Amino acid sequence: MLTIKQKKVLDFIETYTQKHGVAPSHEEMRKHLKLASVSTVNHYIKILQDKKYINREKNAVRSVEIGKKDEIINIPFRGYIAAGQPIEAIEEYETIPVPRSLFQQGELFALGVKGDSMIDEGIFDGDTVIVRKQNTVEDGETAVALINNNEVTLKKIYREKNRIRLQPANPKLKPFYVKEVIIQGKVISTFRNLEEQELKSGKIKLNNIYRSDCVEFMKSMDENSVDLTVTSPPYDDMRDYKGYSFDFENIAKQLFRVTKKGGVVVWIVGDQTIKGNETGSSFRQALFFKEIGFNLFDTMIYQKTPRGAVGSNKTYWQTFEYMFVLSKGTPKTINLLKDRENKDARDGDSGTKRLSDGSLLKLKRAGYSKYGRRTNVWEYLIGRGHSASDKIAHEHPAIFPEKLVQDHIISWSNPEDLIFDPMCGSGTTCKMAMINKRNYLGCDISQEYVELAKKRLGK
Repeated sequence: MLTIKQKKVLDFIETYTQKHGVAPSHEEMRKHLKLASVSTVNHYIKILQDKKYINREKNAVRSVEIGKKDEIINIPFRGYIAAGQPIEAIEEYETIPVPRSLFQQGELFALGVKGDSMIDEGIFDGDTVIVRKQNTVEDGETAVALINNNEVTLKKIYREKNRIRLQPANPKLKPFYVKEVIIQGKVISTFRNLEEQELKSGKIKLNNIYRSDCVEFMKSMDENSVDLTVTSPPYDDMRDYKGYSFDFENIAKQLFRVTKKGGVVVWIVGDQTIKGNETGSSFRQALFFKEIGFNLFDTMIYQKTPRGAVGSNKTYWQTFEYMFVLSKGTPKTINLLKDRENKDARDGDSGTKRLSDGSLLKLKRAGYSKYGRRTNVWEYLIGRGHSASDKIAHEHPAIFPEKLVQDHIISWSNPEDLIFDPMCGSGTTCKMAMINKRNYLGCDISQEYVELAKKRLGK
């Protein structure tokens, strides 16, 4: 199975070769795919070669050749299966590309693995298994088993006298027994989820988005590694984020740990009004950030154009959120945006001032340029056609404007800096970091949103 980035590299090689009759050079691949270096290209080429998607002649220019023997086929990915306790029956919802020659003939499908009960068989949490559809297996073979008509599990199957043993491949776990089982297929191959392994090993790669709890993700990050964080938490349960919640205090502590000295966190947050009483969560969060060591460098306002029925009819129309600019010491980068037009733009002039002893002091007064630095109230249009330039972003329930994120990235970071979003949702922060030639790193606990963000950046 190929990752999204590996598939992009392969697609470009195929398209370029069909159009030009020769393979692209490594430098052409690097430029088109916006990779960091030619060594990164070599990394992907080696993976594709190892997986038999391509052939390559050593020490030759344009030496990449699409594998002649390995036809690429798409097989259905039918969701996730438990290598642990049974889970509900699985349903197909997408396909994945695989080389046909890696597998025996037959109807194939893929499953994502959750749990660690099959580790002695080399099947780990986060892996993908390739399954050949069949209704029987030999004793000791690893099978996809349907039990109780609606629960599916991944286990080694053993038939005993009056029962069937479903045996984990993990000495710490005990087998369980059923009277009947429906075999849905036999596992014939396994692909390692490299991103999952990167997290567990602490080898996180830049310019990537990971599925993870943000606190656990930050624990695996290097201390003092992030230049700028721009994020908006799911505050006050104002949106349904697939049932996920967040641990604010531990998130704040981990943000302080991973932020560089002089680095900045932009925390975009608002308050819900419940029975005429605002929660005040934003203020409490800002004060907690101060308690753990951040400076509250600026309290800014994200003002939205009024649209729809917002807030209570008994209060003034609510049109803003807070943007707390938190710094670890004095910000090392301050690139103030100067796009506020001055009404009285003029050049400097000279003059005199009479002092108390009667003498004249010559003075030179500074002028005003046509544009001055902004105020700390930023207004943006929101909604479809305004918040994001791509429609796919609106599959997330709450996105903030791309322009807002870009303005903060320009203000508090420089090219090649690392921009982070621990709750990246649809990937707005990562996208704008990429566009503005910054490195990025994002994570989200929702697999659905991670895939959404990756598709969005892939565009």
